[in-house]
Amino acid sequence: MEWGWGEKAAREFVGVAPSKVNIESEGFAAATPLLDLAPRAAAAYLGPYLLSLLAGLDFQKKVGLFDDVLIRAHTLTCLTSPEFWAGVIRPFLPNECRQALVEVVAYLSSERRMLSLTDEQVETMLAEAGLKRRSGETKPCGE
Repeated sequence: MEWGWGEKAAREFVGVAPSKVNIESEGFAAATPLLDLAPRAAAAYLGPYLLSLLAGLDFQKKVGLFDDVLIRAHTLTCLTSPEFWAGVIRPFLPNECRQALVEVVAYLSSERRMLSLTDEQVETMLAEAGLKRRSGETKPCGE
């Protein structure tokens, strides 16, 4: 962790349970590890990134601008990546957490303008979450 994002980031993550990560710290804000961690670890640490993204969106609604550029971009990149869903979310995220993620994806898609998401990004997230078929796909979601 330290080699990629520095000592402060390492202190926030190494040996720290995902539920104990301080999403308001400088070390957290500097780290974008989800695509580089082992899949099981990436699934475990997705939670703090989702919480940070939701907090940033709330801040944006209240203040009119956002201050979480790096974390927002990193989290949305993961959520719009079919490879991340196939390699991390589906095999390693527990069912309860996956269901919560489906709800988060539905919410994020409703806030597409605030998040500057393209139609393609929204379609990918919804399809990966099982909420919508992709263009040209003929089988029902979930099959």
